[in-house]
Amino acid sequence: MIDAELAKEINWTTTLSQTLIDQLISIAQVKTNLKTSELEGSDIAHRGVSFITEGTVAICLQTPNLKTVNNVIRGKGDWFGGVEENESDYDPFFLSQIDTVSLIYFKQSQLQRLSENNVEVYKWLYGMSFDVKAKWLQAQIIMSANIQSRVIYLLLEIATNKPRFQGEIPKIMISQQQISRITGIARQRVNETIKQLEKDGMLELGRSCIYLSNIAGLSSKLDNIDLSINDPRTFFFDS
Repeated sequence: MIDAELAKEINWTTTLSQTLIDQLISIAQVKTNLKTSELEGSDIAHRGVSFITEGTVAICLQTPNLKTVNNVIRGKGDWFGGVEENESDYDPFFLSQIDTVSLIYFKQSQLQRLSENNVEVYKWLYGMSFDVKAKWLQAQIIMSANIQSRVIYLLLEIATNKPRFQGEIPKIMISQQQISRITGIARQRVNETIKQLEKDGMLELGRSCIYLSNIAGLSSKLDNIDLSINDPRTFFFDS
């Protein structure tokens, strides 16, 4: 169970009865300062739903041969996960932590027991699915773009989950190996793309981080991509 103040931070994404909210709060678990090693292969990744209170994580969909096919970025105030029995030998999703994550976790088995006596749980889960639907649809479109566009889109998406300060250059704590795993692009191709963007003055490399030094330039390279469903550039340029 979580305290009342923390419970107030939760955006349930749809209107719920106070009865269900109280029931959900009673089974909620606080998980703080989680790293990738604590997320991958865990119940958090595969058996339950979570509300992020701090940090950023990539949710990646993979095939049985562990090839990443698309991904979405989730940050503070976002939900991820689901309640579904998986009887196959592989888990279709994996998590990759970008910024250290803290979250409120609702265990799958407890949600299933709760749903047996309160079908409103399904209303909540259904509403939650719409919260991320647009990003999954956009992710599918991005996968057909060229490598440079896919890398730039990922970096801009991550940047939208960071506080925006006037005059500050966005800093992304991510390695090229991690970009490769999240996007499914070969490590060598990621390296070539990052080096070219650095040469073009679009970004600067730091120690295990990337500075997005030319947001306008990076954004312009996505002008020919269909971003009608989810366009991360609006975070930087909308008034």
